[in-house]
Order: sequence, then structure tokens, then C-alpha cells
Amino acid sequence: MAENSTNTVGYSSTTPNNLVIDSGALYKNYGVVGKEELISATSGGNEFNVAVKTRDIKVDGLKGLQKGLRVVTDIEISLKANLLEITTDILKMALLGDVDIITDVDYDIITGKTTISDTDYLDNIALVGRISGSLKPVIIILKNVLNTDGLKFKTADDKDNTLPVTFTAFGDPATPTVLPYEIRYPKPVV
Repeated sequence: MAENSTNTVGYSSTTPNNLVIDSGALYKNYGVVGKEELISATSGGNEFNVAVKTRDIKVDGLKGLQKGLRVVTDIEISLKANLLEITTDILKMALLGDVDIITDVDYDIITGKTTISDTDYLDNIALVGRISGSLKPVIIILKNVLNTDGLKFKTADDKDNTLPVTFTAFGDPATPTVLPYEIRYPKPVV
């Protein structure tokens, strides 16, 4: 290819059809009949992260990194969000807590606990957003989810007070080699 015909701008005729639009909506138990529901409005966007840790196998006599000698040692999948709404259910998720709805007629009493039970895991958390070139949403699903950041809530005047949460996906013991996330990305319209 001649130097003067090399494109120096990444924009193409397909660019307008491949843009993620807006922050998306957060669901818990997405696709689970009778359990699916929106979690909360958010403020400040959402952040999906697949953090892959690797290490390089050392071979005597080899200098530098070698193809085929890097192995995966850990993968952590998370979704960070700043929840604009605070409800009993959201506080329970954030704290991995228990809720007493009987003792007091005016208040739900939320308390922490020191153990995690299977019922603390949500089936999934999904971020459902729009792609500019499709009528179908892009859907990012994290499975077997807990909030792993605990609860840190700061309030201030003249601000959108949000509750930051980090939902982390956990593997299923029945399928330990299957990563606990999927991305449903719409096929391009031809």
C-alpha cells in the first residue's frame, strides 16, 4: 500500500453503527422468569472489567518473553456501578446482610453477617445497553454475583448522592472451567 493511501483516521462508513450509546440499565437475575428486575438508576456510568492475571514460564537459556509460555493464573470479572437509588434490597446486596422486616413496623432492620451463604449470590447481574446500529441491546451478564466492595456511602449537598458497588462474578462448582460471564452482542444489520 502506498504511503499516501494509508488511512490515518479510524473512522469508516461502519463507525456510526458500532457505538455504545448511554450507560445502560442494570438488572438482577436477568432472564430468570419471575425474578428479573431493574436494580436502580445509576449516575456516572458503569464499568465492566475482565482482569486477567498471567505469568511467564521461565526456561533456562531463553531471553525475553516467548510465545506459548504465558499462562493465565487468575481472572476476575466485575461490574462497577454508582447506584442512585437506595432501597432495603440494595443495602442487603451491598452488605451481604440480613433483613428483619417483622420486629419494627416502621423500619426494615438491616444487619451484617460474617458468613456468605449460597442464597447471598444473585443468579446474575446484567448491564443492558444500546448499540447505535441495532434495535437489539448489547447485554453483559455476570453470573453468581456478590458485591465485593462492602458499603461505603458518602453524602454531600448539591450532589447526586450515589452508592458505589462492585459486583463480582464467581464460577460455578459444577462447571469450574467455564468463566462466569457472557456478552450478548447483536449481529450487524446487513
